[in-house]
Amino acid sequence: MSKKDKKIEIQINDSKVKVGADLFDGYSLVIGKKVIGEIAELDGQYAIIKNGNADAFYKKLEKAVENLIETYNLGK
Repeated sequence: MSKKDKKIEIQINDSKVKVGADLFDGYSLVIGKKVIGEIAELDGQYAIIKNGNADAFYKKLEKAVENLIETYNLGK
């Protein structure tokens, strides 16, 4: 028997992201009601924020989103 592909809707919302003690413009990725990650715009790059600290930097928003989704899927 084959499994059906399950469609998952991921939303990218504009938000203020806290990095250290400062707030930056950024995005939060949401699946259902669960926030799976945050991305902040820092110095012309997109940083993945984990526990209030920048974890990884990307030149394009798409790459940062892709990395967050991969990390979320591997953690399941």
